[in-house]
Amino acid sequence: MNPSKYLDQLFISKVRIKALRYFVTHPDEPIHLRGAVRELNEEINAVRRELSRLEEIKLLTSERRGNRKYFHVNTGFLFFDDLRSMIYKTYGLGGDVVKNATKLGEITFAALTQSFMQGTATPNPTGLDLIVVGENITMDLLDNIVTRQEDSLGRHINYTVLAPRDFELHKRRRDTFIMQLRGLRPQPNPLLSGPLRLIELVFLEFQGPVHHSLAVRSVGPRD
Repeated sequence: MNPSKYLDQLFISKVRIKALRYFVTHPDEPIHLRGAVRELNEEINAVRRELSRLEEIKLLTSERRGNRKYFHVNTGFLFFDDLRSMIYKTYGLGGDVVKNATKLGEITFAALTQSFMQGTATPNPTGLDLIVVGENITMDLLDNIVTRQEDSLGRHINYTVLAPRDFELHKRRRDTFIMQLRGLRPQPNPLLSGPLRLIELVFLEFQGPVHHSLAVRSVGPRD
């Protein structure tokens, strides 16, 4: 399964897809036109046209700094969370999990933390970036996926794997680890039908420290 094909069909303009991906994954980094041209590696007129269209619908805002106009994503945009969900299910760590879902094992769902999606270069101080719940998970493949994304991001990624029964047990106990997961909502997703119907990337936010005393596999920093 290659989720990028879905975006190619939903958004005809490849420049627009690149722009959406950049702004969604860099929410705190305003950029001017020529900077966007370099980041997107596209022709200046095409980039200018797409930025103008995104500004017209209020997904982007802009401000003048000297003689340059800087664009910034509007995280209050009506469909921002939906776009962010699509982007993170298509590219990067989330995209790799989706693409390799059948090879990874019997995944119930996978979750990226809210802080992971902030686009910052620093690790999540609360502990986890990714949680995978499932059976018979191919740990070597998952670790390869995480390592590849670490190299790309230039930062360490913390992840944990839980069996569904353990996850349910921690929920029943109202364990601190589980209670720190806000907005947990695994749902059916038409993009993940058929053999992938059990996997759903859910975006969570952690509060407070993560307790690693649980019976989970937690991957620490590499030497």
